[in-house]
Amino acid sequence: MDLIPWMEQWDMLPRPGGTVLCAVSGGRDSMCLLHYLHALSARRNFRVAAAHLNHGMRPTAQRDEALVRQFCEERDIPFYVGYEKVYDRARDWDLGVEETGRRLRYEFLSRTADELGAERIATAHHQLDQAETVLLNLLRGTGAEGLGGIPPVRGRLIRPLLNTSRTEIEAYVAKNGIAFVEDETNTDLNYSRNRLRLVIWPELERINSAAAENVARAAAIVRRESAYLDELASSYLPSDEARMACADLLAAPEALRPRILRLLIDRLNCGKKDFGQVHLAALERLCRTGGILDLPDRVRAVCRGGTLELQRDVDDIPGETVLTKDCPVIWGDYEICLCDPGPDALIVRGGVVSVRPWRSADRLTLPGSRGPRSLKRLFADAGIPPFRRDRTPVLCVDSVAAAAYGLGVDTAFQAEDKDVCIGIKWRKTEGEDGENDAQ
Repeated sequence: MDLIPWMEQWDMLPRPGGTVLCAVSGGRDSMCLLHYLHALSARRNFRVAAAHLNHGMRPTAQRDEALVRQFCEERDIPFYVGYEKVYDRARDWDLGVEETGRRLRYEFLSRTADELGAERIATAHHQLDQAETVLLNLLRGTGAEGLGGIPPVRGRLIRPLLNTSRTEIEAYVAKNGIAFVEDETNTDLNYSRNRLRLVIWPELERINSAAAENVARAAAIVRRESAYLDELASSYLPSDEARMACADLLAAPEALRPRILRLLIDRLNCGKKDFGQVHLAALERLCRTGGILDLPDRVRAVCRGGTLELQRDVDDIPGETVLTKDCPVIWGDYEICLCDPGPDALIVRGGVVSVRPWRSADRLTLPGSRGPRSLKRLFADAGIPPFRRDRTPVLCVDSVAAAAYGLGVDTAFQAEDKDVCIGIKWRKTEGEDGENDAQ
């Protein structure tokens, strides 16, 4: 197994004396990569460090950490470990376990690399991972970016094994006697990637034994063509602003317009996954009709005088404020006052009351619902656009979300006769009176 040509092709090798941080789970692929990079570092004059995130998701998680730690100690490889409770964070963030684990892993790797001054972060994605990613993206209805799969290099992230087959990795591990662990969750068919790998992929290989290699090669072709189209699309944009003339967009080829708009959005450093084809199509319509459009991640599109401008509002969102009885507080566009219970007041059970913007962990169980739902989902169901959600007051009792303006009061905070009750009055300071909208 010779990774040097691939690494040189994609400029993955650090400068002499530099550092590569290798992400190591303890599985076959990452242990193979760590062993290879450690052996290569002596010949190419760079340093290798290992980073392991203990997700706490399995009883054997400590076993995995111990194996990587021992491997590193035997070879004097600097070893860094982080700890996260993925299931708890998934609930807090209202995300799936796989996506939560991925985000936590890359955050940990980035922090560790910053502390070390590492020039490269190496992950052990290989050719079959690439092929699976392309197929999964295709099933989700992806565009060219998704069909390009995993890029060999993204910033300081590098994938030295991306052009390497699973068979080559297995042979390298066996030849060098490298110990590794098997993740028990890899056989759980509730995960879509496992089902693809264990059930569907063997059937694809019966059709074509080189299926993984061929899909990976197709992804490389799409990436090259997509990079060219990005370059072409960027020629329609001004040098550095998140605005453009509507006429310039509409004069571009129809197939290129969504790509132009995506590049324009990228200038705001937004989360790409939050913007889909429906948002891009709405932006194109806006260029024909004019007006204002609220988009995900606090982005607002304003089209006036033939110019489309994207604005991202992150600075003037009100913070958390503790309420004191009979002392009205102006919170954004709302006036909120803690008062005695009464017929014209929102009534909740007692405690320390505060108001703040919503958080991803917030959930409410509203009367008549079948259980708790995230505020993100409740806002969407109520037709509250993304741009306004950060400015919609969330009422907290003892730091727990109890109510949100325009949505209602959580059943756990509905006051009963035996409870110490609190009254709250809130209204919009602009437009129509919105008092008691949360009831």
